[in-house]
Amino acid sequence: MSVNALFTAVSGLNANQTYLGIIGNNIANSNTIGFKSSNPIFQNLVSQTLSGVSSSQEGLGTSVYSIQQQFGQGAMETTSNPLDMAVDGNGFFIVQSPNGSSYYTRNGQFSENAQGQIVDSTGQNVVQGYSLNAQGIATSGTPQPISLTTSAIPPEATTTAVLTANLDSNISTQTAPTTTSGSFMGGYLTSSAAVGSSTVNVTMTYNGATGNAPTSLLIGNGNGTDNLYTVDSYVSGGTTYTPATLPSGSAVTSVTLSSPLTSSVLENTAISQNTLGLTSTSGILSGSNIQINTNGTATSSTSDPYQFFNNVASVNSNSTVNLSNAMPIPSGGSFTAGGGVITGPANDYYSTTINTYDSLGDSLPMTVTFAPSSSTSGSWNVYYKINGTAAQRQALSSTTPDITFNSEGQITSGISQTLTDVPAYVSPAPGTLPDGASEPLSVALNLNNVTQYAATSAATAFTQNGYSTGTLTSFTVDKGGRISGLFSNGQTKYLYQVALANFISPTGLVSEGNSLYSQSYSSGQPAVGVANSGNFGYITDSALEQSNVNISSEFTNMIIAQNAYVANSKVLTTENSVLRALETAIP
Repeated sequence: MSVNALFTAVSGLNANQTYLGIIGNNIANSNTIGFKSSNPIFQNLVSQTLSGVSSSQEGLGTSVYSIQQQFGQGAMETTSNPLDMAVDGNGFFIVQSPNGSSYYTRNGQFSENAQGQIVDSTGQNVVQGYSLNAQGIATSGTPQPISLTTSAIPPEATTTAVLTANLDSNISTQTAPTTTSGSFMGGYLTSSAAVGSSTVNVTMTYNGATGNAPTSLLIGNGNGTDNLYTVDSYVSGGTTYTPATLPSGSAVTSVTLSSPLTSSVLENTAISQNTLGLTSTSGILSGSNIQINTNGTATSSTSDPYQFFNNVASVNSNSTVNLSNAMPIPSGGSFTAGGGVITGPANDYYSTTINTYDSLGDSLPMTVTFAPSSSTSGSWNVYYKINGTAAQRQALSSTTPDITFNSEGQITSGISQTLTDVPAYVSPAPGTLPDGASEPLSVALNLNNVTQYAATSAATAFTQNGYSTGTLTSFTVDKGGRISGLFSNGQTKYLYQVALANFISPTGLVSEGNSLYSQSYSSGQPAVGVANSGNFGYITDSALEQSNVNISSEFTNMIIAQNAYVANSKVLTTENSVLRALETAIP
């Protein structure tokens, strides 16, 4: 009698025991991030032929031919970690172990280690990706370990600015230009001076009447503030003069103050007369602005083509005004006697301010001011200050305003304005700002979005492209796997793009534990690329892919495996009973 039934039953017991083990492993990992469930592949064993024909074949049982992982999509769970990632669709994250081996995983539970590298949940394997340029384009075709920068990004000097604003079309008549009753003297320091010093070396030219030199001067601090000092004496040509004796045309090389400096001043810092004599102060208010034309007229000049817009600190009863800021001279030039002055009520002007930045990242408030060039609606001039100090612009033309508007309130000319920083800092040109930053700071101001409607003057947007230095504060990851850094200066920068790998036969991958897989001959070589391209899925940030284990299906499979195991054990006991009966029947 054949005992094949015994061996057939044993094969069934072994196969279903393996099945139960697989089910148990699936259930045990039902909460493992990125885990993929497995299913056994059963096969029947070679059959034997009882009578030499295929219709008389008897099976020899079963075995588990292979265990296949099911790479179906797992559910997504959101997290609060911006570096957590989940692949929705095809693809595996690539990680590199300390020994250089590459592994593949669906577990996107990533974090940053002490070296700034992005590592997987083990803390040992570094995520692979591509470094990106400023446009978010990969700079290398080979994935490399992702190491997020911990150094500060360098500052960027402002070069462009865009203003969106409305200028009120209901303007009052501009006050006619008046002239100064003397000269206006300005210049800059030729060397630095410390607190306590009473003498400063300067470059200034006095073109006023002999004996009428300024008795006090504004000296800038290089930080947008000025201090007013009483003058004790001037030195010109090696001779010392009091303000009451300084000759006209004197080239002043140093100034002795009646009291020592209260704060340090730097070379190239602005220095100027603070009191401006006018034939009339009618219509001038404290807080309004004054336009000084250095060539003595209100028309263009090629010999001295600069004008300065300054704030009135106070209006005096003797037809003089006190200015708020030290006013530097034009590059290589000087203020001439009898300079023309354009004044107007404060409500005829509209100003708005934005922070600009020099090449070292210092914040420099830039104020842009619009003033009507005449009583005719639609004609305006544009002026500006930087860091509180009056700054240069091209000379005013009485017939050609800086910007004009049509009858529908749309700008028709002067859409682009070039604004150049304080010229006193250029000695010789080009030079440097007192803090060492590159000079000049030239800003192309785009006014294309400025309108002139019958509504209150107001700015709705004012942007510029410069920024200070900044350190990395947070991250974001887009669907393509591009990691962008947000820096403390408000800038964002592309850093890396996460690499993905795909396989012709992912079921051939070898499980290495910790939701890691390695390639094998069966899986084929990895096809490497990026998310949201080709046949790769897209990446969801701040999310994790859960296990794809279906508990209900596993319980069902468990019952099937259990019943099959019990049935095979019944075959075993039944065959055993038959053999014992046969044994008893034989004498």
